[in-house]
Amino acid sequence: MRCQDDHAGEAAERDVGRLSAAAIESAVKGSLSRLGVDRIDLYYAHIDNRATPLDETVRAFGRLAADGIVDLVGCSNTAAWRLERARRLAADHGVEPYSVIQQQYTYLWPSPLAQPGVRFLGAPHYRQVSVEHLDYLTEHRDVTLVGHMALLGGAYARTDRPLPADRGYAHPSGYVRFEELRRVARELGATPNQVVLAWMLHQDPVVIPLFGASTVAQLDEALEAVEIRLDADTLDRLDNA
Repeated sequence: MRCQDDHAGEAAERDVGRLSAAAIESAVKGSLSRLGVDRIDLYYAHIDNRATPLDETVRAFGRLAADGIVDLVGCSNTAAWRLERARRLAADHGVEPYSVIQQQYTYLWPSPLAQPGVRFLGAPHYRQVSVEHLDYLTEHRDVTLVGHMALLGGAYARTDRPLPADRGYAHPSGYVRFEELRRVARELGATPNQVVLAWMLHQDPVVIPLFGASTVAQLDEALEAVEIRLDADTLDRLDNA
């Protein structure tokens, strides 16, 4: 599958209208050229840019789908209410709605005191999946959640890499949950990374984990997580740690 993000954050200073119709048209042409293809399976709005009217963004993505340039459209780093509003606008206009949302999601939950996101063009954007996201996805099964930073940049596996404090994961209850994850991994003869990925795949609705691998061995380890079955008691232990 060919997926492409419109990396608004990286170009904020030179293009404040990154999700305008003109900017989206220009960006997708560049993506097609760089990828050497004539169609993209999934095209994301990488950051919810509130400097552009949402209606304009939704219509622009809808035109890409109607013209056969992209198959599916999605959003990332977006509040649940903005996802809902975008999908309502798409329905009103009869265009392809966002059917994928990509948010930061992993087994550990950040502290409730952690900031939900960062400010972009004067408005917050939300990296972390929220309870509101999960509630919405439970009610709307035609929307798929992709969880990025699933393995916390190696923090589950590497003793030399602490839990990311800057994203709110290094807190007392987080460490308690981490220890339960390690116990379950030892009992199953698996690695913590594999249990995290298996836990995400056992969620309802299912989460598609997005992770990076720098070696073939790391990729093989991650793929083996598909074979791990977590029974109800194990899931209960992990969920309530």
